[in-house]
Amino acid sequence: MLRFFKKVRQGLLREGKISKYLLYAFGEIILVVLGILIALQINNWNEKRKTTEKQEKLLSSLLSDAQTTQTRLLESQEMAESINDDLLYFLNEIQKEQLSIPIDTLKAYTSMVFQVANFKPALSAYETALSTGDISLVKNDELLDTYIQFKNNYEWFELHQNISGDMVYLGSIWEFRKKLGSTRMFMKNMGSYPASFDVSDEEFFRLLQEKETFATFESMQWLVRNQYDALKRADDANKKILELLQTALKEE
Repeated sequence: MLRFFKKVRQGLLREGKISKYLLYAFGEIILVVLGILIALQINNWNEKRKTTEKQEKLLSSLLSDAQTTQTRLLESQEMAESINDDLLYFLNEIQKEQLSIPIDTLKAYTSMVFQVANFKPALSAYETALSTGDISLVKNDELLDTYIQFKNNYEWFELHQNISGDMVYLGSIWEFRKKLGSTRMFMKNMGSYPASFDVSDEEFFRLLQEKETFATFESMQWLVRNQYDALKRADDANKKILELLQTALKEE
């Protein structure tokens, strides 16, 4: 093809047809420019297609993670709410002058102070996108802001979860455990404990009514309540994330 164009140019020059030569040369330039523009357009189209595919893949991964998180949130909220309700009931019972429920029931409620609500969101797609810079593919500012809200609430939950764990293994609940000698006396399927650790029903009830013990259980109830509130706010944020992601994928 190039040889053909070269022969045409040389033929026009030999024949002295300068005007035709210039016109032909100009046309050739136009063809070259058009070829470059077409090549650039094709390249841009390919790049845009690749970017779109990458965006769709990221949004789909984010949606999958958000759906997993939603399932975990539901389970964790139910757990936190149950522990909170049991601790409130327990605190109400030990304020009474006399024991009004069976001692075994009271011991079962006592064991709730050692229960901690757990929650771990699925954020691998989001965190990977942040580390690689692919998060820039998400063009919805509202979605990005909602992720920040979600993470703030999760961090608030995690803070109270860590405090609860410290209380159980290092703090005031650990001191309560040392007074008992063993928590096996009110936790089922935990095995036996030394007979010398036995306390009467009345002694156990009075121990629960001590100021230090009551404050310990009340503090744990506050922590669990704060965990539950954080989970509720995280749940609201995650539901919004799900809605925004589903809308974004429909628009792609």
